[in-house]
Amino acid sequence: MSTLERFRYHFADDPLARGAPPGPESIRGLEAPDGAESRSGFNSPESAARFYLAEKLAQEEAPALRGAVRDDRPERVPDLALSTERRQAGTGTTLVRFEQTRKEIPVFGAEALVEIDEDQRLVSMDCRLGEVTDVGSVPELSGTEALERVRTATGTTVTAEEVPPPTLAYVSRDDHWHLAWHLRGVPAQLPENRREEGQRGHGLDASPREDHPITGYLVDAYSGEILRSYGMAPTITVPTRLEGDDEARVHHRFQGSRQDGSFLLHDQWREIATYDLDFADLATAPPPASAIGSPQADFGGGHRAGVSAHVNAERVEKFYRDQLFRNGIDDADMDLVSTVNCIYREHGPGPEWVNAVWWNGRMWYGQMSEGSRLVSLARYLDVIGHEMTHGVIETSSDLIYQDQSGALNESLADTMGVIIANWYQARDREDVRTWNWEIGPGLGGGALPLRDMSDPRRTGDPDHMDDYLHTSHDNGGVHTNSNIHNKAMFHLLTSVGSAGKPVLKAEEWTLLIYLALVRLLRHSDFADMHQALRDVTATYLAGNTALLTAARAAIDSAYQKVGIA
Repeated sequence: MSTLERFRYHFADDPLARGAPPGPESIRGLEAPDGAESRSGFNSPESAARFYLAEKLAQEEAPALRGAVRDDRPERVPDLALSTERRQAGTGTTLVRFEQTRKEIPVFGAEALVEIDEDQRLVSMDCRLGEVTDVGSVPELSGTEALERVRTATGTTVTAEEVPPPTLAYVSRDDHWHLAWHLRGVPAQLPENRREEGQRGHGLDASPREDHPITGYLVDAYSGEILRSYGMAPTITVPTRLEGDDEARVHHRFQGSRQDGSFLLHDQWREIATYDLDFADLATAPPPASAIGSPQADFGGGHRAGVSAHVNAERVEKFYRDQLFRNGIDDADMDLVSTVNCIYREHGPGPEWVNAVWWNGRMWYGQMSEGSRLVSLARYLDVIGHEMTHGVIETSSDLIYQDQSGALNESLADTMGVIIANWYQARDREDVRTWNWEIGPGLGGGALPLRDMSDPRRTGDPDHMDDYLHTSHDNGGVHTNSNIHNKAMFHLLTSVGSAGKPVLKAEEWTLLIYLALVRLLRHSDFADMHQALRDVTATYLAGNTALLTAARAAIDSAYQKVGIA
């Protein structure tokens, strides 16, 4: 059997746990390590996670799960290699993520996530593991030959210098295991996966991320067959207070810096910088030498595009830090760089380029004509929140940008984009009845928005699994099918209890959505997000049984309304 087996656990669903995360002393089967009754019994969250994994997996009947435990030293779980260890300030827990390997070769899509509380007790785990059998570990084809197969299949001239070095991986397909070369970051798609003529993902102009999509390939290391392809998603000083007008002629105060007599849109404290490409081609132009500058601290109305991008980037970064306790977009203090006044010559000569895109780890903004002037898309905080959330997903759960996991990727970006925009712009951020649920208002055809989370059918998109689009185009219809999950998120954020009052505050739902997002596995689908929300809610509301019951009922109802079991 070559399929991946799934195992989930959450203490709130375990009757033996009696409402509290179990420690090693109450886990059945293996004896706890010496001193494990206290936090000092484990020297790290990783060691605690490995202990709980070994104990739980050893009790399973499925060979794929039980086989991950080493018989002679079960506490080792040797075939699970540590990927990341990340503390979640919202719940006070630590997420420990492992990748499954066999003979030190990764098993594609096989991973385990273990959640440990501050006392090193088991909160939850989510595993997708496989028993790799009947396949060798020595390839007959080289990585270079595998790339040649991809080059031939895609009709491109991509070279080895353009992509990371291939690595070996085990992959399951058609109930058989294969040894494969894993090629990442290939700037080429198979013909059947390319967009149809005139098809647009977000409904905006073409962008380099769409025209040169980054794709991952798994190529059989014996036959050279392309087994699978999938989309890949898409730097302390004291700041200087600046001010200026944005594209809506709203005057803002924000942080920047001063250098050689100029005031720059470069907040060196938060490492947020904004540049002007001066209508050059973003795919080929060299980066500007310095951030946008002004001889005065008040930029006035002379740099509206730059001020819009800078202020909105600061808003998104601040929201993730202050509300969701994330240390920047990548949770590791990455520089947040924006570039305005871009064109993309593959679309046209400019000066219009109606798009905004997260690409190569930064934001790029085009512009559109309004009357006698060009207006930057940097004015759309919802679009910016969406695009930067792709960066958050890329550096956390890293959802595969293909089929339902890709649609979930898009939906979560939409959801966070709308939440962030309303956090700063709604008449009453705490009252979702005052919220605007549109993404890119006026940017769609016929003056419609690009998407409407409250009514996806308004823009011709599905709002129920009965209408799920099965296609090979657009990475499996990620921009279309995302609207089904969008409607579920709308139902959740607007949910009310029997008394007609909100089940949870919007900021609490937002935290739970984020905590669920970062605990997903790469191949997670809509149903997995549903379960992840139930799990993190059980942790968050562990001390309030009545509210936990109501919140979980609201989650279940939101997903049931759109046909997600």
